Amino acid sequence: MGASEVPARTSASRRLVYQRTCRVLVGLPVLFALVYLKWLLFDAKPGNPVLFAMLLVAELFNVGQAAGFWFTIYRQEWVEHQPRPKRSKEMVDIFITVYGEPAEVVERTVEGALAIRHPRKRVWVLDDGPSPRIEMIAAMKGAGYLTRPDRAGAKAGNINAALACTSGDFVVILDADHVPKPEFLERTLGGFTDASVGFVQTPQSYGNRAENRVAAGAHDQLDIFYGPIMRGRTTRSAVFSCGTNVIFRREAFKAVGGMPEDSITEDLRISLLLLDEGYRGIYVPEVLAVGIGPIDVSGYFSQQSRWARGGLEILLKHRPFSVKMPWQARVEYGLSFMYWFTGLAYGVYLVLPIAYLLFGLRPVQVPNQYPSYFLPYLITTLVTMAYATEFRINFRALWFTLGSFPVHIGALWQAAFGRRATFVVTAKEGATRSLRPVLMHVFFITLLVYSIVFGLAVNGFTPSTTNNVAFALGHILVLAGFVRYAMRPEAVRELDYNASMQSEVADETA
Repeated sequence: MGASEVPARTSASRRLVYQRTCRVLVGLPVLFALVYLKWLLFDAKPGNPVLFAMLLVAELFNVGQAAGFWFTIYRQEWVEHQPRPKRSKEMVDIFITVYGEPAEVVERTVEGALAIRHPRKRVWVLDDGPSPRIEMIAAMKGAGYLTRPDRAGAKAGNINAALACTSGDFVVILDADHVPKPEFLERTLGGFTDASVGFVQTPQSYGNRAENRVAAGAHDQLDIFYGPIMRGRTTRSAVFSCGTNVIFRREAFKAVGGMPEDSITEDLRISLLLLDEGYRGIYVPEVLAVGIGPIDVSGYFSQQSRWARGGLEILLKHRPFSVKMPWQARVEYGLSFMYWFTGLAYGVYLVLPIAYLLFGLRPVQVPNQYPSYFLPYLITTLVTMAYATEFRINFRALWFTLGSFPVHIGALWQAAFGRRATFVVTAKEGATRSLRPVLMHVFFITLLVYSIVFGLAVNGFTPSTTNNVAFALGHILVLAGFVRYAMRPEAVRELDYNASMQSEVADETA
Protein backbone atom coordinates (compact mmCIF):
# COMPACT_ATOMS: atom_id res chain seq x y z
CA MET A 1 0.00 0.00 0.00
CA GLY A 2 1.25 3.49 -0.75
CA ALA A 3 2.13 5.67 2.22
CA SER A 4 0.05 8.42 0.73
CA GLU A 5 -3.14 6.42 1.10
CA VAL A 6 -2.97 5.08 4.65
CA PRO A 7 -3.39 8.30 6.67
CA ALA A 8 -6.54 9.16 4.70
CA ARG A 9 -8.29 6.16 6.22
CA THR A 10 -7.09 6.41 9.80
CA SER A 11 -9.31 7.65 12.59
CA ALA A 12 -9.49 11.30 13.60
CA SER A 13 -7.96 10.48 17.00
CA ARG A 14 -4.99 8.76 15.42
CA ARG A 15 -4.44 11.70 13.09
CA LEU A 16 -4.48 14.05 16.07
CA VAL A 17 -1.81 11.99 17.82
CA TYR A 18 0.22 11.86 14.61
CA GLN A 19 0.01 15.63 14.10
CA ARG A 20 0.93 16.46 17.70
CA THR A 21 3.87 14.06 17.59
CA CYS A 22 5.11 15.62 14.34
CA ARG A 23 5.06 19.05 15.99
CA VAL A 24 7.00 17.79 19.00
CA LEU A 25 9.55 15.97 16.87
CA VAL A 26 10.15 19.03 14.70
CA GLY A 27 11.62 20.80 17.72
CA LEU A 28 14.54 18.36 18.00
CA PRO A 29 16.12 18.81 14.56
CA VAL A 30 15.48 22.57 14.79
CA LEU A 31 17.50 22.69 18.02
CA PHE A 32 20.35 20.58 16.66
CA ALA A 33 20.33 22.50 13.37
CA LEU A 34 20.83 25.76 15.28
CA VAL A 35 23.67 24.24 17.30
CA TYR A 36 25.30 22.92 14.14
CA LEU A 37 24.95 26.20 12.25
CA LYS A 38 26.31 28.14 15.22
CA TRP A 39 29.42 25.95 15.19
CA LEU A 40 29.81 26.09 11.41
CA LEU A 41 29.30 29.84 11.10
CA PHE A 42 31.06 31.14 14.20
CA ASP A 43 33.22 28.48 15.86
CA ALA A 44 34.66 26.36 13.04
CA LYS A 45 38.00 27.57 11.72
CA PRO A 46 38.10 27.54 7.92
CA GLY A 47 40.71 25.40 6.24
CA ASN A 48 40.85 25.69 2.48
CA PRO A 49 38.73 28.81 1.76
CA VAL A 50 37.18 27.44 -1.45
CA LEU A 51 36.18 24.13 0.15
CA PHE A 52 34.88 25.91 3.23
CA ALA A 53 32.73 28.18 1.07
CA MET A 54 31.40 25.15 -0.83
CA LEU A 55 30.60 23.32 2.42
CA LEU A 56 28.91 26.39 3.87
CA VAL A 57 26.67 26.91 0.86
CA ALA A 58 25.76 23.20 0.69
CA GLU A 59 24.96 23.00 4.39
CA LEU A 60 22.88 26.18 4.40
CA PHE A 61 20.97 24.80 1.43
CA ASN A 62 20.29 21.47 3.13
CA VAL A 63 19.29 23.03 6.44
CA GLY A 64 16.98 25.30 4.45
CA GLN A 65 15.43 22.29 2.75
CA ALA A 66 14.99 20.54 6.08
CA ALA A 67 13.44 23.65 7.63
CA GLY A 68 11.02 23.79 4.71
CA PHE A 69 10.00 20.19 5.39
CA TRP A 70 9.45 20.96 9.07
CA PHE A 71 7.36 23.99 8.09
CA THR A 72 5.25 21.89 5.71
CA ILE A 73 4.51 18.99 8.03
CA TYR A 74 3.78 21.16 11.07
CA ARG A 75 0.18 21.59 9.92
CA GLN A 76 -1.40 18.96 7.66
CA GLU A 77 -4.90 18.38 6.40
CA TRP A 78 -6.67 15.20 5.31
CA VAL A 79 -9.32 16.07 2.74
CA GLU A 80 -12.23 13.65 2.65
CA HIS A 81 -15.27 14.86 0.78
CA GLN A 82 -18.75 13.44 0.92
CA PRO A 83 -19.78 11.75 -2.33
CA ARG A 84 -21.92 13.81 -4.69
CA PRO A 85 -25.56 12.72 -5.11
CA LYS A 86 -25.95 9.80 -7.51
CA ARG A 87 -28.16 11.96 -9.70
CA SER A 88 -25.55 14.69 -10.07
CA LYS A 89 -26.25 17.03 -12.95
CA GLU A 90 -22.64 17.89 -13.81
CA MET A 91 -21.14 16.43 -16.96
CA VAL A 92 -17.61 15.05 -16.64
CA ASP A 93 -15.18 14.54 -19.53
CA ILE A 94 -12.45 11.98 -18.85
CA PHE A 95 -9.35 12.58 -20.99
CA ILE A 96 -6.82 9.79 -21.52
CA THR A 97 -3.71 11.33 -23.07
CA VAL A 98 -1.90 8.96 -25.43
CA TYR A 99 1.31 9.27 -27.42
CA GLY A 100 2.81 6.00 -28.55
CA GLU A 101 2.07 3.96 -25.42
CA PRO A 102 1.46 0.21 -25.96
CA ALA A 103 -2.11 -0.58 -27.01
CA GLU A 104 -2.66 -3.04 -24.17
CA VAL A 105 -1.66 -0.36 -21.65
CA VAL A 106 -4.12 2.12 -23.15
CA GLU A 107 -6.86 -0.52 -23.27
CA ARG A 108 -6.61 -1.17 -19.52
CA THR A 109 -6.91 2.54 -18.82
CA VAL A 110 -9.90 2.92 -21.13
CA GLU A 111 -11.64 0.02 -19.39
CA GLY A 112 -10.91 1.57 -15.98
CA ALA A 113 -12.20 4.98 -17.08
CA LEU A 114 -15.43 3.51 -18.44
CA ALA A 115 -15.95 1.69 -15.12
CA ILE A 116 -15.86 4.94 -13.12
CA ARG A 117 -19.16 5.38 -11.36
CA HIS A 118 -20.93 8.54 -12.54
CA PRO A 119 -24.24 9.00 -14.37
CA ARG A 120 -23.02 11.69 -16.79
CA LYS A 121 -19.47 10.94 -17.86
CA ARG A 122 -17.80 10.70 -21.25
CA VAL A 123 -14.46 8.99 -21.85
CA TRP A 124 -12.18 10.36 -24.55
CA VAL A 125 -8.94 8.90 -25.88
CA LEU A 126 -6.70 11.80 -26.91
CA ASP A 127 -4.35 10.08 -29.34
CA ASP A 128 -1.40 12.19 -30.43
CA GLY A 129 0.00 9.20 -32.37
CA PRO A 130 -2.32 8.66 -34.07
CA SER A 131 -2.76 4.88 -34.14
CA PRO A 132 -5.47 2.86 -35.95
CA ARG A 133 -5.24 0.21 -33.25
CA ILE A 134 -5.86 2.74 -30.47
CA GLU A 135 -8.80 4.12 -32.46
CA MET A 136 -10.19 0.59 -32.81
CA ILE A 137 -9.85 -0.01 -29.05
CA ALA A 138 -11.72 3.20 -28.28
CA ALA A 139 -14.51 2.28 -30.69
CA MET A 140 -14.81 -1.29 -29.38
CA LYS A 141 -14.93 -0.18 -25.76
CA GLY A 142 -17.36 2.69 -26.34
CA ALA A 143 -15.02 5.63 -25.75
CA GLY A 144 -14.64 8.73 -27.89
CA TYR A 145 -11.51 9.12 -29.99
CA LEU A 146 -9.86 12.47 -30.69
CA THR A 147 -6.75 13.28 -32.67
CA ARG A 148 -5.33 16.36 -34.39
CA PRO A 149 -3.21 17.16 -37.44
CA ASP A 150 -0.03 18.09 -35.53
CA ARG A 151 1.57 17.80 -32.09
CA ALA A 152 1.91 21.50 -31.34
CA GLY A 153 2.18 22.06 -27.60
CA ALA A 154 2.74 18.33 -26.89
CA LYS A 155 0.54 17.04 -24.05
CA ALA A 156 -0.79 20.52 -23.21
CA GLY A 157 -1.73 21.09 -26.85
CA ASN A 158 -3.43 17.70 -26.96
CA ILE A 159 -5.55 18.62 -23.95
CA ASN A 160 -6.40 22.05 -25.37
CA ALA A 161 -7.53 20.51 -28.65
CA ALA A 162 -9.82 18.17 -26.71
CA LEU A 163 -11.18 21.01 -24.58
CA ALA A 164 -12.29 22.73 -27.77
CA CYS A 165 -14.24 19.61 -28.82
CA THR A 166 -15.93 18.86 -25.49
CA SER A 167 -18.16 20.68 -23.02
CA GLY A 168 -18.14 18.85 -19.68
CA ASP A 169 -18.34 20.89 -16.49
CA PHE A 170 -15.31 19.01 -15.14
CA VAL A 171 -12.34 17.40 -16.86
CA VAL A 172 -10.40 14.41 -15.56
CA ILE A 173 -6.88 13.98 -16.94
CA LEU A 174 -5.29 10.53 -16.92
CA ASP A 175 -1.99 9.47 -18.41
CA ALA A 176 -2.30 6.49 -20.74
CA ASP A 177 -0.92 4.07 -18.13
CA HIS A 178 -2.90 5.19 -15.05
CA VAL A 179 -5.90 2.93 -14.52
CA PRO A 180 -8.54 4.70 -12.41
CA LYS A 181 -10.73 3.07 -9.78
CA PRO A 182 -14.54 3.06 -10.05
CA GLU A 183 -14.86 5.50 -7.12
CA PHE A 184 -12.56 8.14 -8.65
CA LEU A 185 -15.28 10.74 -9.18
CA GLU A 186 -17.13 9.87 -5.99
CA ARG A 187 -14.00 10.73 -3.99
CA THR A 188 -13.03 13.89 -5.86
CA LEU A 189 -16.09 15.77 -7.13
CA GLY A 190 -17.09 16.74 -3.61
CA GLY A 191 -13.99 18.90 -3.42
CA PHE A 192 -15.54 21.44 -5.77
CA THR A 193 -18.19 22.61 -3.31
CA ASP A 194 -16.04 25.70 -2.76
CA ALA A 195 -16.07 27.80 -5.96
CA SER A 196 -12.42 28.77 -5.42
CA VAL A 197 -11.25 25.17 -5.99
CA GLY A 198 -9.95 24.87 -9.54
CA PHE A 199 -8.69 21.29 -9.39
CA VAL A 200 -8.46 18.24 -7.15
CA GLN A 201 -5.26 16.20 -7.23
CA THR A 202 -4.83 12.59 -6.10
CA PRO A 203 -1.61 10.56 -5.64
CA GLN A 204 0.40 8.63 -8.17
CA SER A 205 1.04 4.98 -7.39
CA TYR A 206 3.10 2.55 -9.49
CA GLY A 207 1.54 -0.88 -9.92
CA ASN A 208 4.72 -2.42 -11.39
CA ARG A 209 6.85 -1.68 -8.32
CA ALA A 210 6.69 -5.34 -7.23
CA GLU A 211 8.36 -6.55 -10.42
CA ASN A 212 10.73 -3.71 -11.26
CA ARG A 213 13.33 -2.29 -8.88
CA VAL A 214 13.54 1.07 -10.66
CA ALA A 215 9.78 1.53 -10.45
CA ALA A 216 9.93 0.54 -6.77
CA GLY A 217 12.58 3.16 -6.08
CA ALA A 218 10.63 5.84 -7.94
CA HIS A 219 7.49 4.91 -6.00
CA ASP A 220 9.31 5.08 -2.65
CA GLN A 221 10.68 8.47 -3.60
CA LEU A 222 7.18 9.78 -4.28
CA ASP A 223 5.78 8.48 -0.99
CA ILE A 224 7.05 11.41 1.05
CA PHE A 225 5.74 13.92 -1.50
CA TYR A 226 2.27 12.37 -1.78
CA GLY A 227 2.14 11.89 1.98
CA PRO A 228 3.01 14.63 4.50
CA ILE A 229 4.23 17.19 1.97
CA MET A 230 1.04 17.36 -0.10
CA ARG A 231 -1.11 17.19 3.04
CA GLY A 232 0.84 20.14 4.42
CA ARG A 233 0.60 22.08 1.18
CA THR A 234 -3.19 21.69 1.27
CA THR A 235 -3.42 23.99 4.29
CA ARG A 236 -1.42 26.70 2.50
CA SER A 237 -3.17 26.87 -0.91
CA ALA A 238 -0.01 25.43 -2.46
CA VAL A 239 -1.17 22.10 -3.93
CA PHE A 240 -0.14 21.87 -7.57
CA SER A 241 -1.39 19.64 -10.33
CA CYS A 242 0.82 16.64 -11.04
CA GLY A 243 -0.31 15.96 -14.60
CA THR A 244 -2.39 12.83 -14.07
CA ASN A 245 -5.05 11.52 -11.68
CA VAL A 246 -6.40 15.05 -11.45
CA ILE A 247 -9.79 16.66 -12.13
CA PHE A 248 -10.20 20.30 -13.21
CA ARG A 249 -13.14 22.66 -13.21
CA ARG A 250 -13.65 23.70 -16.84
CA GLU A 251 -14.19 27.30 -15.77
CA ALA A 252 -10.68 27.24 -14.32
CA PHE A 253 -9.27 26.25 -17.71
CA LYS A 254 -11.17 29.11 -19.29
CA ALA A 255 -9.79 31.58 -16.75
CA VAL A 256 -6.20 30.94 -17.86
CA GLY A 257 -6.81 30.24 -21.55
CA GLY A 258 -6.46 26.47 -21.34
CA MET A 259 -3.47 24.32 -20.48
CA PRO A 260 -0.29 26.42 -20.92
CA GLU A 261 1.85 25.20 -23.83
CA ASP A 262 5.00 27.15 -22.97
CA SER A 263 6.37 24.60 -20.48
CA ILE A 264 7.09 20.87 -20.43
CA THR A 265 5.73 20.86 -16.87
CA GLU A 266 2.39 22.33 -17.83
CA ASP A 267 0.83 20.92 -14.67
CA LEU A 268 3.00 23.08 -12.40
CA ARG A 269 2.65 26.08 -14.69
CA ILE A 270 -1.16 26.02 -14.73
CA SER A 271 -1.26 25.66 -10.94
CA LEU A 272 0.63 28.95 -10.60
CA LEU A 273 -1.53 30.68 -13.21
CA LEU A 274 -4.71 29.56 -11.46
CA LEU A 275 -3.50 31.01 -8.16
CA ASP A 276 -3.25 34.40 -9.86
CA GLU A 277 -6.86 34.01 -11.00
CA GLY A 278 -8.13 33.24 -7.52
CA TYR A 279 -8.34 29.46 -7.90
CA ARG A 280 -6.57 26.90 -5.73
CA GLY A 281 -6.00 23.19 -5.77
CA ILE A 282 -6.77 20.67 -3.04
CA TYR A 283 -5.33 17.23 -2.45
CA VAL A 284 -7.25 14.05 -1.66
CA PRO A 285 -4.69 11.65 -0.09
CA GLU A 286 -6.23 8.48 -1.45
CA VAL A 287 -4.87 6.36 -4.27
CA LEU A 288 -7.58 6.40 -6.95
CA ALA A 289 -5.54 5.35 -9.99
CA VAL A 290 -2.67 2.92 -10.46
CA GLY A 291 0.02 3.56 -13.06
CA ILE A 292 3.29 2.23 -14.43
CA GLY A 293 6.56 3.61 -13.06
CA PRO A 294 9.86 4.00 -14.96
CA ILE A 295 11.15 0.58 -15.96
CA ASP A 296 14.87 1.32 -16.29
CA VAL A 297 17.41 3.88 -15.09
CA SER A 298 17.40 5.65 -18.43
CA GLY A 299 13.63 6.13 -18.26
CA TYR A 300 13.80 7.23 -14.64
CA PHE A 301 16.49 9.82 -15.39
CA SER A 302 14.50 11.02 -18.40
CA GLN A 303 11.44 11.54 -16.20
CA GLN A 304 13.45 13.34 -13.53
CA SER A 305 15.17 15.50 -16.13
CA ARG A 306 11.85 16.62 -17.58
CA TRP A 307 10.43 17.47 -14.17
CA ALA A 308 13.61 19.26 -13.10
CA ARG A 309 14.14 21.19 -16.29
CA GLY A 310 10.49 22.19 -16.55
CA GLY A 311 10.41 23.42 -12.98
CA LEU A 312 13.69 25.31 -13.30
CA GLU A 313 12.60 26.91 -16.59
CA ILE A 314 9.47 28.18 -14.85
CA LEU A 315 11.61 29.57 -12.03
CA LEU A 316 14.18 31.23 -14.29
CA LYS A 317 12.05 32.36 -17.22
CA HIS A 318 8.39 32.67 -16.23
CA ARG A 319 8.39 34.77 -13.04
CA PRO A 320 6.34 32.26 -11.00
CA PHE A 321 5.78 34.44 -7.94
CA SER A 322 3.23 37.25 -7.90
CA VAL A 323 1.83 39.68 -5.36
CA LYS A 324 -1.47 37.78 -5.43
CA MET A 325 0.07 34.63 -3.97
CA PRO A 326 -0.37 34.10 -0.21
CA TRP A 327 3.00 34.23 1.54
CA GLN A 328 2.74 30.62 2.70
CA ALA A 329 2.08 29.50 -0.88
CA ARG A 330 5.17 31.43 -1.98
CA VAL A 331 7.22 29.55 0.61
CA GLU A 332 5.88 26.18 -0.49
CA TYR A 333 6.41 26.83 -4.20
CA GLY A 334 9.86 28.20 -3.41
CA LEU A 335 10.68 24.93 -1.66
CA SER A 336 9.47 23.00 -4.71
CA PHE A 337 11.86 24.91 -6.97
CA MET A 338 14.62 24.62 -4.38
CA TYR A 339 14.48 20.82 -4.53
CA TRP A 340 15.97 20.77 -8.02
CA PHE A 341 19.22 22.28 -6.69
CA THR A 342 19.80 19.16 -4.58
CA GLY A 343 22.23 17.77 -7.16
CA LEU A 344 24.59 20.72 -6.72
CA ALA A 345 24.69 20.22 -2.96
CA TYR A 346 25.38 16.50 -3.32
CA GLY A 347 28.12 17.28 -5.83
CA VAL A 348 29.85 19.29 -3.10
CA TYR A 349 29.68 16.35 -0.71
CA LEU A 350 31.23 14.12 -3.37
CA VAL A 351 34.15 16.49 -3.85
CA LEU A 352 35.06 17.02 -0.18
CA PRO A 353 36.40 13.53 0.76
CA ILE A 354 38.19 13.28 -2.59
CA ALA A 355 39.89 16.63 -1.97
CA TYR A 356 41.21 15.49 1.39
CA LEU A 357 42.21 11.93 0.51
CA LEU A 358 44.05 12.95 -2.67
CA PHE A 359 45.37 16.42 -1.85
CA GLY A 360 45.11 16.83 1.91
CA LEU A 361 42.69 19.76 1.52
CA ARG A 362 39.97 20.20 4.12
CA PRO A 363 37.13 22.72 4.58
CA VAL A 364 37.70 23.14 8.35
CA GLN A 365 40.92 23.02 10.35
CA VAL A 366 39.55 20.65 13.01
CA PRO A 367 37.53 18.21 10.88
CA ASN A 368 37.07 15.73 13.73
CA GLN A 369 34.57 18.13 15.32
CA TYR A 370 32.35 18.04 12.26
CA PRO A 371 30.62 14.67 12.93
CA SER A 372 29.85 15.57 16.56
CA TYR A 373 27.86 18.62 15.45
CA PHE A 374 26.47 17.34 12.16
CA LEU A 375 25.33 13.82 13.12
CA PRO A 376 22.82 14.80 15.87
CA TYR A 377 21.14 17.17 13.40
CA LEU A 378 21.15 14.52 10.66
CA ILE A 379 19.83 11.72 12.87
CA THR A 380 16.97 13.75 14.36
CA THR A 381 16.03 14.99 10.89
CA LEU A 382 15.84 11.43 9.57
CA VAL A 383 13.81 10.30 12.60
CA THR A 384 11.33 13.14 12.06
CA MET A 385 11.08 12.30 8.37
CA ALA A 386 10.53 8.62 9.14
CA TYR A 387 7.73 9.34 11.60
CA ALA A 388 6.08 11.88 9.29
CA THR A 389 5.85 9.18 6.60
CA GLU A 390 4.65 6.63 9.19
CA PHE A 391 7.99 4.84 8.82
CA ARG A 392 7.37 4.06 5.15
CA ILE A 393 10.28 6.09 3.85
CA ASN A 394 13.39 3.98 3.35
CA PHE A 395 16.99 4.26 2.25
CA ARG A 396 16.03 3.60 -1.35
CA ALA A 397 13.90 6.76 -1.47
CA LEU A 398 16.79 8.93 -0.25
CA TRP A 399 19.22 7.05 -2.43
CA PHE A 400 17.20 7.73 -5.59
CA THR A 401 17.19 11.43 -4.77
CA LEU A 402 20.95 11.62 -4.18
CA GLY A 403 21.79 9.37 -7.11
CA SER A 404 19.96 11.73 -9.47
CA PHE A 405 22.58 14.46 -8.98
CA PRO A 406 23.87 14.42 -12.60
CA VAL A 407 20.29 14.88 -13.83
CA HIS A 408 19.66 17.83 -11.52
CA ILE A 409 22.91 19.54 -12.48
CA GLY A 410 22.31 18.94 -16.18
CA ALA A 411 18.73 20.21 -15.96
CA LEU A 412 19.90 23.41 -14.26
CA TRP A 413 22.46 24.07 -16.98
CA GLN A 414 19.94 23.37 -19.76
CA ALA A 415 17.22 25.46 -18.14
CA ALA A 416 19.58 28.41 -17.79
CA PHE A 417 21.44 28.21 -21.11
CA GLY A 418 19.79 25.61 -23.35
CA ARG A 419 16.96 25.81 -25.82
CA ARG A 420 13.39 25.21 -24.77
CA ALA A 421 12.90 21.59 -23.77
CA THR A 422 10.60 19.19 -25.58
CA PHE A 423 8.17 16.72 -24.02
CA VAL A 424 9.37 13.08 -23.90
CA VAL A 425 7.11 10.19 -22.86
CA THR A 426 8.60 7.76 -20.33
CA ALA A 427 8.84 4.22 -21.73
CA LYS A 428 6.27 1.75 -20.38
CA GLU A 429 7.83 -1.54 -21.57
CA GLY A 430 11.08 -2.98 -22.85
CA ALA A 431 13.55 -2.17 -20.05
CA THR A 432 17.05 -1.43 -21.35
CA ARG A 433 20.23 -2.64 -19.67
CA SER A 434 22.95 -0.10 -20.28
CA LEU A 435 25.79 1.66 -18.46
CA ARG A 436 25.32 4.78 -20.56
CA PRO A 437 22.97 6.62 -18.15
CA VAL A 438 25.30 5.95 -15.21
CA LEU A 439 28.71 6.76 -16.70
CA MET A 440 29.05 9.68 -14.27
CA HIS A 441 28.35 7.30 -11.40
CA VAL A 442 31.01 4.88 -12.65
CA PHE A 443 33.51 7.74 -12.92
CA PHE A 444 32.95 8.88 -9.34
CA ILE A 445 33.00 5.33 -7.97
CA THR A 446 36.38 4.79 -9.62
CA LEU A 447 37.70 8.11 -8.32
CA LEU A 448 36.40 7.46 -4.80
CA VAL A 449 37.95 3.98 -4.66
CA TYR A 450 41.28 5.36 -5.86
CA SER A 451 41.05 8.19 -3.30
CA ILE A 452 40.44 5.73 -0.45
CA VAL A 453 43.41 3.56 -1.40
CA PHE A 454 45.68 6.56 -1.92
CA GLY A 455 44.60 8.34 1.27
CA LEU A 456 45.10 5.26 3.46
CA ALA A 457 48.48 4.52 1.87
CA VAL A 458 49.74 8.05 2.49
CA ASN A 459 48.11 8.96 5.82
CA GLY A 460 47.23 5.66 7.43
CA PHE A 461 44.21 5.30 9.71
CA THR A 462 44.27 8.78 11.20
CA PRO A 463 40.97 10.17 12.54
CA SER A 464 40.67 12.64 9.63
CA THR A 465 41.43 9.97 7.05
CA THR A 466 39.00 7.53 8.64
CA ASN A 467 36.20 10.13 8.63
CA ASN A 468 36.73 10.92 4.96
CA VAL A 469 37.00 7.25 4.04
CA ALA A 470 33.64 6.67 5.76
CA PHE A 471 32.01 9.46 3.74
CA ALA A 472 33.61 8.14 0.55
CA LEU A 473 32.28 4.63 1.22
CA GLY A 474 28.80 6.08 1.78
CA HIS A 475 28.96 7.78 -1.62
CA ILE A 476 30.10 4.55 -3.25
CA LEU A 477 27.13 2.74 -1.72
CA VAL A 478 24.72 5.31 -3.20
CA LEU A 479 26.31 5.41 -6.65
CA ALA A 480 26.92 1.68 -7.00
CA GLY A 481 23.25 0.95 -6.49
CA PHE A 482 22.34 2.89 -9.62
CA VAL A 483 25.01 1.07 -11.61
CA ARG A 484 23.55 -2.24 -10.46
CA TYR A 485 20.01 -1.18 -11.35
CA ALA A 486 21.16 0.06 -14.75
CA MET A 487 22.34 -3.47 -15.53
CA ARG A 488 19.38 -5.25 -13.92
CA PRO A 489 16.27 -3.09 -13.47
CA GLU A 490 13.88 -5.99 -12.97
CA ALA A 491 13.23 -7.45 -9.53
CA VAL A 492 14.87 -10.70 -8.49
CA ARG A 493 11.39 -12.25 -8.12
CA GLU A 494 9.64 -11.93 -11.48
CA LEU A 495 5.87 -11.45 -11.50
CA ASP A 496 3.31 -11.51 -14.26
CA TYR A 497 2.29 -7.90 -14.96
CA ASN A 498 -1.45 -8.48 -15.05
CA ALA A 499 -1.37 -10.43 -11.78
CA SER A 500 0.73 -7.65 -10.24
CA MET A 501 -1.71 -4.97 -11.39
CA GLN A 502 -4.70 -6.88 -10.05
CA SER A 503 -2.94 -7.36 -6.73
CA GLU A 504 -2.11 -3.65 -6.61
CA VAL A 505 -5.71 -2.59 -7.20
CA ALA A 506 -6.92 -5.04 -4.56
CA ASP A 507 -4.35 -3.77 -2.03
CA GLU A 508 -5.21 -0.13 -2.59
CA THR A 509 -8.94 -0.86 -2.27
CA ALA A 510 -8.55 -2.82 0.97
